[in-house]
Amino acid sequence: MSQQINLCSPLLLKQKQYFSAQTMALALAVFLVLGGGLSAAWVWSLKNSDAGFTQTMAAQSREMEGLQVALQSRKASAAPADPALVQQLQERNKTLQQRGQLLQALQAGAFHPGEGHSDRLQLVARSIPAPVWVTEIKADAARFELSGFTLEPAALNGWVDTLAASPLLRGLELATVKVESTVAAQVPVPVAAASAPAAVPRAVWSFNLVSAEPAAPVVVANTAGSNKP
Repeated sequence: MSQQINLCSPLLLKQKQYFSAQTMALALAVFLVLGGGLSAAWVWSLKNSDAGFTQTMAAQSREMEGLQVALQSRKASAAPADPALVQQLQERNKTLQQRGQLLQALQAGAFHPGEGHSDRLQLVARSIPAPVWVTEIKADAARFELSGFTLEPAALNGWVDTLAASPLLRGLELATVKVESTVAAQVPVPVAAASAPAAVPRAVWSFNLVSAEPAAPVVVANTAGSNKP
């Protein structure tokens, strides 16, 4: 008995895979190229702005030096200072101070590749021990705080040393280490960490690690000797 095969049936056509490994790899490559290009353009623009501010401040500094020389020459000749010249010098000085503050703010917010908050998150993800899981991260230029839970408090010791030795936390010192015992039933233990049977509850500890800029030393003047006759 002869049979007929419908070659146009959708079941016999090659299915398109929109989320195949090749497609995802290509999308990731495009994303990385675009991200790298935007980061490079941002850094280049920031450097140009920095150079422009520096040149402007140098020119204004030279102009202020000329005004100061003119004032000194008038003082040397015993002639009264020109009020307009004094006012102009004061205005230039004020403008120069404002531009200096703006330049400091611009340099403070400059982006340095490899030292962003995303790099700190990658450091935490790469170095975190198996019995530890993080629930909260707070970070800024002067503070880095980690909170979470652990099944083994001793695992925090080596991890803290690893984080402190990283250049990403340069200028920050470990300020607070807080570890407390927690009721295991109230803590959502991850599947990877909860290797023990569910019927046997495991002890869980909460932790809070804070690294911050060291406080400036307080100098107390000894005035006891000044009261001696």
